[in-house]
Amino acid sequence: MIIFIIAFILLISVKNGESNIVGSKHDLSTTTTTQVCVFCHTPHGASDIAKPLWNRNISDITAFQMYSSPTIDSTIDSSPNPPSLACLSCHDGVSAEGDASAVNPYDTHNLRNGPGSGSVPDTTSQPNCNACHNTGSGIYPRKLWRIGANLMDDHPISISYPTPAQDPDFNIPPDPQKGWPDVKLFNGKVECPTCHDPHNGQPLFLRKPNEYSQLCFTCHKK
Repeated sequence: MIIFIIAFILLISVKNGESNIVGSKHDLSTTTTTQVCVFCHTPHGASDIAKPLWNRNISDITAFQMYSSPTIDSTIDSSPNPPSLACLSCHDGVSAEGDASAVNPYDTHNLRNGPGSGSVPDTTSQPNCNACHNTGSGIYPRKLWRIGANLMDDHPISISYPTPAQDPDFNIPPDPQKGWPDVKLFNGKVECPTCHDPHNGQPLFLRKPNEYSQLCFTCHKK
């Protein structure tokens, strides 16, 4: 009976167009390293930069240059908050091996605990490198997934969502702390996973389609 219920839920999820991390670009498992979750999460000895139970490090969060603009009406924190640090621990470029800006060239590729019984740190697990890298040329791949330490050329993160008094051009979320059902705020702030859901497997992991700027217009009135 329990197996039937689980199968039914999975079927409904597929029919609704939902997906998950398995088979997505975030699925770094291989035939020899088959665990999927371990490349981001660990049940023991987790990093303190992010939750839940994060399996990666960022050696220097002060290396990030936060977005700034004279037209910003709300507050941007001096460094990324944990929901964004979780994403940046792979996508930052601060810790990317082979990058001239690397603070610690091993942060991105090393896990705090590896698959199975684990090890601290783990430098031996072989992920599916092609999930992140285009290795067709046999040279270090395209860097489309690397945001870099300079966050001034990206959408602001770790920024408080403006109140109507601060900026009337923003829609009012149903929950000022958590946002909308499909677009999230984290303690009232815009973070990387506000727009991206790392588990949904959709193109660019967007929380909702952006045809006709649907995603943008969730927050912005124009």
